Parts: sequence; structure tokens; C-alpha cells
Amino acid sequence: MITTISDGKLFVDINSKGAELWRIYDSADNDFLWCGDSAFWGRRAPTLFPICGGMEGDGYIYEGKEYYMPKHGFCRDAEFTLEAAESDRAVYLIRDTEGTQKLYPFSFEFRIEYAIENGALKVIYRVKNTGENTMYFSVGSHEAYACPEGIEGYDIEFEKSENLESLIIADNLIQPGKTVIGENVKRLKMDYRYFQVDALCFQNLRSKRISLIGKDRRLDVEFDGFEYVLLWTKPNAPFLCIELNCGIDDYAGCDRILQHKKGNACVESGKEFTLCHSMRFSKF
Repeated sequence: MITTISDGKLFVDINSKGAELWRIYDSADNDFLWCGDSAFWGRRAPTLFPICGGMEGDGYIYEGKEYYMPKHGFCRDAEFTLEAAESDRAVYLIRDTEGTQKLYPFSFEFRIEYAIENGALKVIYRVKNTGENTMYFSVGSHEAYACPEGIEGYDIEFEKSENLESLIIADNLIQPGKTVIGENVKRLKMDYRYFQVDALCFQNLRSKRISLIGKDRRLDVEFDGFEYVLLWTKPNAPFLCIELNCGIDDYAGCDRILQHKKGNACVESGKEFTLCHSMRFSKF
């Protein structure tokens, strides 16, 4: 089911499957989100939970038992309940089920709130541990933004100058070493060669805002609390993903124990974990 929120200038369609952003557009019908054309990539903006990325052996070990877990977790393909809806705000909820417990033996409530505030789209993730044991998880965003002319007409601008070193991702795992992209970089021109293997993956950026800038549009993404920022696309595809993740793929050769997974958050029984990011769109 698709639900639309709007402030009269910005319009946001949300699909209850995965609580996924489905379309973002303005009153002039300019689209800012990727359309999900399966010729390149059939998704648009999946939310990653309870893991981000892939796992060694496609699973993990918890309390001596082995569990299977699909890449990026199971919530991106699950049906969410629309818990609250207003003209400019919607809240989606998913809880653990007998089926999820087979993949992930924790009790939880996961809420995704979308709200348009002061012309920007705000996204809030709230993870509540409703079980008795400490809960280990990752959560992340995977929005794909439309780049109609291809990404090589776009730049990424960082709020602060960055020494850009990318973790190396191959076969859905973090490999040894890093790739140096540049030093003291404020603006990075996009090039498909960066994505010949997988994503660019930056850890602990100084910037809390990055911008995607083209000849006729600008996107500003503001965030805090996300350890990893990834950029990703498909060969020659007219979109660029800006991924904000609390968590990352397993490191190759890791021990696969869930409590040891790098980037994981942990929440005690009855407690809640919150992360937020926002997007502001301009067309000129």
C-alpha cells in the first residue's frame, strides 16, 4: 500500500512493503528518487535491518547456534504496519514474529518515521528491545537518488574537507587494506570507475552533511550517529545511492559471532535506540 505525505511543495510516496520510500517529487513533478527500473536496480530506498551488508557464510553465530541472515537483513522485504499518518508525517512499525525469530532470535519493535519539516524530509529510526536479552543489530538507509544524465555529471560535496580512504568491499565482505581516494577533499567528482567492484565506504567522516550536486539539482543529506557513509551505483546507471549505516559488512575471516560484529549497536532490555537523517532537495 502506498501512502503519500506532503507539505504542498514536497511530496513523498511510501510503500508499506519495507516501509520503503517509493517516490520523492516536487509540485512541478520533478523526481528526486530513483524510479526502481529493474534494468539497472529494482529497488529504490530500502531500509537495512537488523544488519547492514553481507555476513561471512551468509549468517552468524549467537549463543553457540548458527543462524542464516540475508544480505541487509529481512525488513526491506517485510510488510510494515502504518501506525500513524498525518498529512506531512507517517510512522511505520514492524515487530518480531515466529518467522523472524528463526533468523534473528530477539524480540523488537522497529519504527520508521517520515516527516516533512521546514521543506526537508526527516527520517527517524527507532529500535526498541522488547525482549529480555541484550539485542545486537545494525540499521541503515540505502536511498538511491535520480541522476538523469548519469552520475558523471554530479559531484559529492562534503561539509568539511576529508581525507578520503575507502574500505575495500568485495564478495559482500570487507577485505584487508584501504583505497585512498584523495586528501583534503571538499568536492569529489563522481566517476563510474569508483564502483567497478562495489561501493565506496567511508568510516567516521568529519562531515555531518554531504551534498549531491548536478547541473540543475542539489540534494543535501544531514546525519549524525552513522559510523559509515557509502556511495554506490550500478554500471552506467542513472542513480547514486548515499547510504548511511550503523554497521557494515563482515570483515573477511571474522569469527562470525554476532556480539563481535564491527559497527553493531547493542540495546539492553526495554531500552530504545534512535538514529535520524534528513534530505533537502533543490531544483534550479
